Amino acid sequence: MESMIHDMAERLFRDHVTHRLREKAASGHCPEALWTQIEEAGLTMALVPENAGGFGVPPAEALGLLRIAGAHGLPLPLAETLIANAVLATANMALPGGRLTIAEGEALRLERRGKRVHASGHLTLVPFARWANRIVTIAVLDGTDHVLSLPVKVLSFAPAQDLAGMPRDDIKLDHTLAETDAVPLPRPMGGMRRLGALIRSLATAGAMETILEMSIQYANDRVQFGRPIGKFQAIQHNLATMAGETAASRTAAEMAAGSYDTPAFALTVAAAKARAGEAAEKVGALAHQIHGAIGYTQEHTLHHFTKRIWGWRDDFGTELDWTRELGRAALSSPHDTFWHFITDSAAKGAPA
Repeated sequence: MESMIHDMAERLFRDHVTHRLREKAASGHCPEALWTQIEEAGLTMALVPENAGGFGVPPAEALGLLRIAGAHGLPLPLAETLIANAVLATANMALPGGRLTIAEGEALRLERRGKRVHASGHLTLVPFARWANRIVTIAVLDGTDHVLSLPVKVLSFAPAQDLAGMPRDDIKLDHTLAETDAVPLPRPMGGMRRLGALIRSLATAGAMETILEMSIQYANDRVQFGRPIGKFQAIQHNLATMAGETAASRTAAEMAAGSYDTPAFALTVAAAKARAGEAAEKVGALAHQIHGAIGYTQEHTLHHFTKRIWGWRDDFGTELDWTRELGRAALSSPHDTFWHFITDSAAKGAPA
């Protein structure tokens, strides 16, 4: 199943996610036709259990789609929709179909009004909000996590964008929700910030793999002083650094995906997002150093990927935020040594 789903996504993105499509998306055009194909292929339901209408594949396999999407610079909210559908399914809520997105809802104020829930506050930098049908978030009411499914058409928002030109909109919320749009979460899922950090870690790993491939190809093709620049030791050192950072980021992201819905999830996601942010800074800078001025031009593909990984550093917590969380967890651990803290956490997330 993994090979089939991943191969399907790889073919779809390879055939349709072009430089021109990314350019049009960055100028505000939503690629509707490609989204239709993604949805018809069932990719948005990969993390939903089979009894709820999904594929029923292991989470690590479903989440692996997001690394592939990142590797192609997909300018659509597949990652957000995948997670939103999984959260809605966990809460036994209706899966509305279409494009969905997610937001950190910890700062929202919820209060009961009869049988309904009133939500107020702000959702900031919501990815793809203006292209989505609904925003899914998790907020606390009476000490219990509640899943909110917010219809975008009734919301007030201020449009903005990230470094890559993708929608990142601010939402003002002051609405009484339908009973079916605010439902208690039957079990903890780690909060939307953590789930968002997971999808950004996977996408960053995929995008950096493409950046590395482009840099290796350019270093082999670009001739200076009578030989390819890839023959120079300084360039080789930079490529080796990029390869190491990319491999470490992918390993951390895949470990986090493999620990989805296990006791180790909190720590592995924190490690993955922190590692992705650190790697993104180095890989992006070295890629542009290797490419020189051409990498900054609008006609070149490189900037579509470096802008993405730099923007994703700040989404759902920076590496500083997540390393602090790791530090707090280590300090509060009952283990005598840091090594035992790490190995015990990894063992809890290991597949059975």
